[in-house]
Amino acid sequence: MSFKTLFIYFGKLLLSSLAFSVGVMIGGMVVNLLGLQPPQVPEGFDTSLAMQYMLLESPLLALALAMVARGIAGGFLTRTFVLSLLTWIAYTVNTQLEATIFTDFGGGFWYTVIDFGIASLLSGVAAAWLFPSGEKGEGIAAAWKGFFGQRTTWDWIWRLAVAAVAFMPIYYFFGLLVVPFTGEYYQRNMYGLQMPGVDQILMVLLLRSVLFLLACLPVIILWRKGRLSLFLSLGFALFVLVGLLNMLVAYWMPVSVRLPHTLEILADEFVYAGVLVALLKRGRRIPELITASQALR
Repeated sequence: MSFKTLFIYFGKLLLSSLAFSVGVMIGGMVVNLLGLQPPQVPEGFDTSLAMQYMLLESPLLALALAMVARGIAGGFLTRTFVLSLLTWIAYTVNTQLEATIFTDFGGGFWYTVIDFGIASLLSGVAAAWLFPSGEKGEGIAAAWKGFFGQRTTWDWIWRLAVAAVAFMPIYYFFGLLVVPFTGEYYQRNMYGLQMPGVDQILMVLLLRSVLFLLACLPVIILWRKGRLSLFLSLGFALFVLVGLLNMLVAYWMPVSVRLPHTLEILADEFVYAGVLVALLKRGRRIPELITASQALR
């Protein structure tokens, strides 16, 4: 990659991150006009400082979406929808659902999901426009039909059923690994953290698992590169959207809380992406090999 190409790519990332920032500001005006109640904030939280952190880290969000955008085929509107949905669910809805049980400042659900819903939409628009895939591909209906036509109905039933709950054991396993490092903060209700009951965790975790599948499935259906690149791009995007951005902006929490959770999220999102790819995505067929195999019959 030449310096000029790298410079242009970096400029596109900045433009894409600017779209996110503009979306946050527009969303803030919309939720205020609607009179929605903002979320509670933890002790020591500075809204202006948090916004500065958010703007500084927004190129990471743009990079995560760019990696996915370059691999999915389809028209502009289709790709915008897929990228916006992934951002909104993984970055906003997921965070708010988790905050409702693991923190005591999880209010303002609709305020946040609408505010950042607009930012997610503008981020999807920017990523779809600035980072084309090079393959227009068929329409979403044809892609959907072709994707699900690769396996039998029963095969899809069990695969989708497993995929719908796959995030639960993965999250729970890696979450247990960090309890020795962070559990005390939750038990003592430090920094606004709290320890919910297992029944609460499982209920919210099931909902998150289903939502993650709904967000990731369109990406998998429209993906036109290899399975390895899908695993890496989707895993990185989930890691950034689900946890990295939030851990970076949570400046009021000590590193002893943020670092273990960052490593936990890095592990569980890549493992989860790997499970989805293994369950749902077939490898790309090589036409030459197929033709040669048929000729030998």
